[in-house]
Amino acid sequence: MESHDYMSLGGDKAFTKHISPGETLLMSFKVIKFNKRNKAQERTIALTTAGILNLKGKKLQRRMEYEILSGITRSRNGDEFILHCATEYDYRFSSPLKDQAIQTMSKAFRDITGRTLYLWETNEINLKDLTTTKNDKKKGVSRIPAPENAVNFRNNNIGQEESKDTRGKRSRTIFAAQDNSTSVTLDDFTILKVLGRGSFGKVMLVQKKDNQKLYAMKSLRKDALLEREQVEHTRTEKLILEHINHPFLVRLEYAFTNPAKIYFVMEFMKGGELFFHLKEARKFSEDRARFYGAQIGLGLAHLHEQNIVYRDLKPENIIMDEFGNVYLTDFGMAKFLPEGGSTQSFVGTPEYLAPEVIACQGHNGTADWWSFGVLLYEMMVGIPPFYNQNVQLMYELIQHGDLRFPQRTPLSQPAQDIITRLLDRDPTRRLGARSFDDIKNHAFFASINWDLLLQKKLPTPFTPRITNVLSAENFDTEFTSEEAINSVVPEHRLRMVMQNQEQFNDF
Repeated sequence: MESHDYMSLGGDKAFTKHISPGETLLMSFKVIKFNKRNKAQERTIALTTAGILNLKGKKLQRRMEYEILSGITRSRNGDEFILHCATEYDYRFSSPLKDQAIQTMSKAFRDITGRTLYLWETNEINLKDLTTTKNDKKKGVSRIPAPENAVNFRNNNIGQEESKDTRGKRSRTIFAAQDNSTSVTLDDFTILKVLGRGSFGKVMLVQKKDNQKLYAMKSLRKDALLEREQVEHTRTEKLILEHINHPFLVRLEYAFTNPAKIYFVMEFMKGGELFFHLKEARKFSEDRARFYGAQIGLGLAHLHEQNIVYRDLKPENIIMDEFGNVYLTDFGMAKFLPEGGSTQSFVGTPEYLAPEVIACQGHNGTADWWSFGVLLYEMMVGIPPFYNQNVQLMYELIQHGDLRFPQRTPLSQPAQDIITRLLDRDPTRRLGARSFDDIKNHAFFASINWDLLLQKKLPTPFTPRITNVLSAENFDTEFTSEEAINSVVPEHRLRMVMQNQEQFNDF
């Protein structure tokens, strides 16, 4: 389907993080949204192959999957239209592009469900009285027109089964920690909040129904993994999560799969992402950066001892518990690498890539220590050392640019020295290339008692504010404001998974 991206969202990183891999933008356009008080609000609507996104500026206000739509009412004589949702209240908009938008939504709805989206028409210009509001819903009132009054009623496949996400009995447990029961399905959890979006799905706050414990559940769509040839990476991620056991690495509690998705259920860290706290503080004191760096350094070193390279170190992949300790999470880019081996893969986050990764010269665990140097710099300065909005220019700077430290608020000599030695472009000379002991023994970490740190007996430099654990207040509101649902995989995508199910047999 042709894209009509009138708001130029396709190349905007702030927008693309709201959509899943394999999801394509079909149309973006400005609308007037009418709230429950009938107040007009400017919004942007993005229509993708999977759903409808309601944006205020660049912030996601609401995401709706096409499957929850009951139909659309449009005015013949004006620009207003209503999205009817049987399971909740309606959404009323106005846009001169309404006809094109309705055509786009109708096509996407049919592609996903195999059914025709009901369309009702009216001569009314103002559709307020045809809209089911929140208050109506509370009173049990619905203003959705009867299906037989839809202009396209006869086009619908009345008897056709609706698209469903396969779950329940067809789920299969593939891992449970020793002290946990050995069989779980999606039905054992209540989904509470969206915490973030990973490369191939989303991370949600869930509560186990039998013991009320909170967990972070990462769901991975098999169709997206197949499409981007990431099945092997996900298999590796599962193996790594099963085998690691360290105070500063997030622990896997359960893993299970169904025909549509793979689920990793991990301990929930109430303090949120380090990125969230760094954004709020702009930069950390040296003492605070030293504490976080020491804990993450121990976690990375443990991975290297297990012949695992992490390859995606960044503040977004570091999470904090309620006491202020930090942990590495998201092992989707990690890789088993034999001692003395190297890998040619071009993976990671641009700001944190080591020069040898960019040059495709082959890399090993020392690339993680380059990223560790970038992390220390960003925590203390507030921006990565070679950052540039032009990614190609940033790659040039990473490979050849001068390392500069701020003059107005200079870092201490030990801080500058450890960063300089970690950001050595020769991986064989880079600090940490021989042993993590070289990093531990550096003057910058002289005040750290490593034994007490490993036991989590050192006082943390910061305690996150937690007033209501269920609100996930230390996570980005761009995600937590999304509707918390286990999204349905379209039938045609599910058929593609079933045709390639053998690739998931050994999960």
